[in-house]
Amino acid sequence: MKNQSITISSGNIYDPVMEEMMKKRDAELKELARKNAKHFAKRNLPSSRGDNLSNFTGEIKAGYEKLATDVNCHLQPSAHLPEAKMDAEYFKEKVLDLENEIKEKEAQNRNDEYELNDFDQSSIPSRIRWALIGTTIITIGEIMYNTKAFQVTGENLLFSLILSICISFAVFIFSHLTPLLYKGVETRSQRWLVVIGSLLLVTGLFIALAIFRSSYLAAHDVHINPTYFVVINIFFFIVSTLLSFFVLPSWSEIKQNAMRLKIYYAMKKRTKEIDLLKNEIDRIKLTILERTKLRLRIAHHANYAADRIRKMYWEALEIFKTTNLTFRSDNRTPDCFNETLSEPNIDGFNYTIVISND
Repeated sequence: MKNQSITISSGNIYDPVMEEMMKKRDAELKELARKNAKHFAKRNLPSSRGDNLSNFTGEIKAGYEKLATDVNCHLQPSAHLPEAKMDAEYFKEKVLDLENEIKEKEAQNRNDEYELNDFDQSSIPSRIRWALIGTTIITIGEIMYNTKAFQVTGENLLFSLILSICISFAVFIFSHLTPLLYKGVETRSQRWLVVIGSLLLVTGLFIALAIFRSSYLAAHDVHINPTYFVVINIFFFIVSTLLSFFVLPSWSEIKQNAMRLKIYYAMKKRTKEIDLLKNEIDRIKLTILERTKLRLRIAHHANYAADRIRKMYWEALEIFKTTNLTFRSDNRTPDCFNETLSEPNIDGFNYTIVISND
């Protein structure tokens, strides 16, 4: 534990109730000083020699001491010390809990960071995106290429377009599934089965499409062997499949990436929570500082009020002396007017503010 001394600007407090009380009582006591001074002056008291001034001003002194007691009771600076202690204990425990929670989350983040190593959360999504973009471009070309061919069925352009989109989209999906199936099998024979089966399936589809295209062109007196169309379609399919094979991640990569993404986002969430916890600690420290300032202001104001009451007391004594000299008939100055009087029993409020940094 380290105790740190700091300077805190305590500021001022204006208490109208206390100010009115002090003003009223001060006026009353000074009027009492004048009254008593005149009363004693009629008998030329205090005597010019040998008297003690405190015997004639005790009522005034007691009045200001009573005023100091009332002001202290009104402000109650000492009542804030146990409150400050309770606040310190509560906030210390609260901050300790928050710091332990921060340490726990930071330790979890370090473990997850070690597990992720050089994980790039954008790598797999980027590969999927580029594979989809490339094959989508090819698919759009297929859709435009097939639309005219389906008009040989006698339907309108819209129907042909919808039919072309459906078939081209199916080929698009199949061109991505084939590499995934190929990467998913382990034996060589299974891989050959996936490759041959895929080629046979799409070849049959492409032969049907080639016949439609040839029929459509023959209706416009253009005769082209359907084999050319089959070769072109298979070429585009192979390009899409190879693009997916080399760019598109496998199922295992996708699953592994999903698990790492989960850890990555958990780390991000914990990082935000750590920032919130640190902000909460700063807020608690600010609260402690503000409450400390308030207690300092009250203590400072209590001491300031005590100093003012002492000055009021000395002013009242001077009023007593001046008034007494004015109304004396012997025109003598009592020697006790020059004596040093004891301080009134008006104690200041002693306090110590200790800020602990654990």
